[in-house]
Amino acid sequence: MEPRHRQKNREFSGISLRTPSSHRWVMRAAAQRETKTNGWKSVPDSEGRFSSGIPDFDRLLGGGFRRGSDALFTVDETIGLEDLDLLLFPTFLNFLYQSRGIIAILPSSDSPHGFRSRLTKFVTRRRFDTRVRVMDYIGEDQGLSYVVTIGDPDRDIVDSKPDLKQKKRAIAEVVAAEKAVQGGRRKPFLEFTAFEVFDTLMGSEKALKAFYYGIKRVRMIGNLGIGISGPGLGCAAGVRRLSDTEFALHRDEVGLMIRGVRPRFGTCVVTEDRPSGPPHVAFVPRPPLSEVSP
Repeated sequence: MEPRHRQKNREFSGISLRTPSSHRWVMRAAAQRETKTNGWKSVPDSEGRFSSGIPDFDRLLGGGFRRGSDALFTVDETIGLEDLDLLLFPTFLNFLYQSRGIIAILPSSDSPHGFRSRLTKFVTRRRFDTRVRVMDYIGEDQGLSYVVTIGDPDRDIVDSKPDLKQKKRAIAEVVAAEKAVQGGRRKPFLEFTAFEVFDTLMGSEKALKAFYYGIKRVRMIGNLGIGISGPGLGCAAGVRRLSDTEFALHRDEVGLMIRGVRPRFGTCVVTEDRPSGPPHVAFVPRPPLSEVSP
């Protein structure tokens, strides 16, 4: 009979290592750790386009997002941060791994520190800190190198008008942030905007005006704009008109679902690409290699 101390050594978190099912569990956990260490494998850009970092998505887009365009993702109440991370992190990482930067206005449910913590699971902290700038309007996580405070936390942003000095300071901060994410070679960068922030702080009319100027800059410089629009936003209809592409997101018992509005394609499930491991993503059903959208 086997000694008791050897029996205990064969236990792992309450699961016997002798059972075939637990053996598969341990092997799967080891494979996940190995995948995380390997990190992100970049997806090449096609001519005149930015890869989404998801080959299946690129096929539906005709090779990726057009340079100098704005992509809008409309979400409903079922969508959370984990869903946005699953779908958008491949695009963010593909930019960062090609020494391109990101300027982000995060959803109200997110924070600069939380965003960094999740993304630096797959990219170095140094790369994040040098290539990402999070625009902050309420004084959240001040003092961090990657946070650009636009609003004055001691003022009422909604009811007070910024004075001339504050406006000039904010413009200077934005210019400095753009230079940081462009780098010495002045590469194009990704502009990520959660429109709920603009709509809440500025009102619908000003939010739409700010987006109009923003998308003009995106097209002139050749950047990529990605926007998130939720239910109940007054600026939603105008933002949809100005965007170049649009995709609807919803979550049900099957998982995260994406449907193409412009370009049009049927509903797909967004899931982890198991052969490549997280954060790589695949669509189900997978579009055929020959499928190209106009």
